[in-house]
Amino acid sequence: MPDATLRQLEYFIAAVEEGSVTAAAQRLHLSQSALSMALGELERALGVQVLVRHRRGVRPTRIGEQVLVDARRLLVDLEDLQTSARESQYGLTGKLMVGCYSTLSPMVLPPVLSEYVVRFPGVDLTFTEGPHDVLIENLRNGTLDLALLYDYGSDMTAHRDDLQTETIVAAPPYVLLPEDHPLGEHDAVALRQLVDHPMILFSLPPGGDYFLSLFKSEGLEPRVRYRATNFELVRSLVARRLGYSILSQRTRISMSYEGRGFITRPLQGDHPGLAINAVTPAGAKLTRPAAAFIETFRAVN
Repeated sequence: MPDATLRQLEYFIAAVEEGSVTAAAQRLHLSQSALSMALGELERALGVQVLVRHRRGVRPTRIGEQVLVDARRLLVDLEDLQTSARESQYGLTGKLMVGCYSTLSPMVLPPVLSEYVVRFPGVDLTFTEGPHDVLIENLRNGTLDLALLYDYGSDMTAHRDDLQTETIVAAPPYVLLPEDHPLGEHDAVALRQLVDHPMILFSLPPGGDYFLSLFKSEGLEPRVRYRATNFELVRSLVARRLGYSILSQRTRISMSYEGRGFITRPLQGDHPGLAINAVTPAGAKLTRPAAAFIETFRAVN
């Protein structure tokens, strides 16, 4: 008995997807008789009937449905094998489009990008920045391969069926204070110590809700004086002694754009680090360039 061939499996998949031998033959640029013969040879090689023929076309049998799943997986594995073999000789290739939450990008993208282009020069890597909801929409419409986003709990993508997440690193919240603020004398600052002081809330969605939820979890309500969606504006307002703030991503520079200083202190209490997730469409296989990007991110953080 002859063995089934990869070409026959490709023909079988096309016939099921088109629902017709005639339509599949047109798609494959074959004659209808040649395709019918190949499908018959596949059934003889497998020893089972995989297609039911009817007046309007074809459909898979119950066994054929399982053969379809296995055939698709086999062809994907073969493509991966071919890609891996080429990359072993020529290096990782392909395209990668990464999105990053606006406040994360200045801190996390430069070291990851500089390392990635050295490791994988054959990949055409581009990126974009934006707010959480815009990046989510770009993932859904196929504009992005992956997005780097904070995990904001119940609002986060882990609770959306069409997206999947992988946690890369966690960033604990911390307090930002003017240089001469009285709470600067403490090694760490508790939320209850902050509620009587004016707050500069970083409110870029969904960040504002997250920072307010820290207070809500302890039955507290902060005195929000100003709201700002720009990370550097928050730092500048704090340096101007207009209030304190709470942020997640730290910089190495304790100075505003105006050259005014501020101080940082850990936030006291049981506040787990805010996770940074790599978010991708659910059900889509992670591309090799995307997997390499996540690996590089972990290596430099």
